Amino acid sequence: MEDRTLGRRGGERGFALVLAILSLMLLTFLGLTMAATTSTELQIATNYRWSQQALYNAEAGLEAARIVLSGVADVSNGWLGSLPPARTTPWALGSAPPPAGTPIGRDYYKSDCDQRGGVGYGLVLVEPTQRMENVSNFEGQSLNGAFTVWVRRALQVDNAGLYVDDTRNDVLVIVAEGVAPYVYTNPFAGEASALVRSRQAVRVLETRFTLGLATAGDPCGLGRLQGQEGGSPMGENFNPCVNVTPGAGGTLGPVFGGPGAGDMTANTSVE
Repeated sequence: MEDRTLGRRGGERGFALVLAILSLMLLTFLGLTMAATTSTELQIATNYRWSQQALYNAEAGLEAARIVLSGVADVSNGWLGSLPPARTTPWALGSAPPPAGTPIGRDYYKSDCDQRGGVGYGLVLVEPTQRMENVSNFEGQSLNGAFTVWVRRALQVDNAGLYVDDTRNDVLVIVAEGVAPYVYTNPFAGEASALVRSRQAVRVLETRFTLGLATAGDPCGLGRLQGQEGGSPMGENFNPCVNVTPGAGGTLGPVFGGPGAGDMTANTSVE
């Protein structure tokens, strides 16, 4: 007697192996997809972390510049010793004269692409003990990265569109660059390697500092009454150093019409 059971099942041989292989391929694909997604999310989080750290380092550079400039400011000359020489000959857009002096390290960084100013970020700020270039430790505090601080003069533009450096020494522009997580190994060797730059977050902040000097003590003395110079009823021309004097010819005289209005100290009534 012929057993037909094996004949009917013979065509199903190997199906379980095919199913197992397909399942394994599906699981492998899902695993690779999840691994790629996790890796991408991890890279995004890492990039954001270093970007924020670079921003904090740039802010630290601005604060360091404030500390340094506060220590080197001069009452008579302002920040003359920290600023580059002023270019007083006007120039048109894209034809800025070259910066004065020989660049050292990263002085005049980005000057090749700065058509308007022609000095890039300016001179690297120098304090008595170090150049503020690729600083990873300041005032005993270590940074997770580094910052560089530049100083330059502000630009002025006239109605013809010509530029010139501001000759004032009590106003300057500060540019702070924060980098994370890497720092340049040699501050005088220029740019870092391409591998370092590709894995480095860079943030740049720019602000303007103005030197303000407060007079010590009370310039007008104590125990005096001060009022308005000119005596405007709207409050203009206020001067805290002008004493209030009574009478039509006093400091409040213009409020009541001046000397022609009569003596304001008399109290005359007409019935």
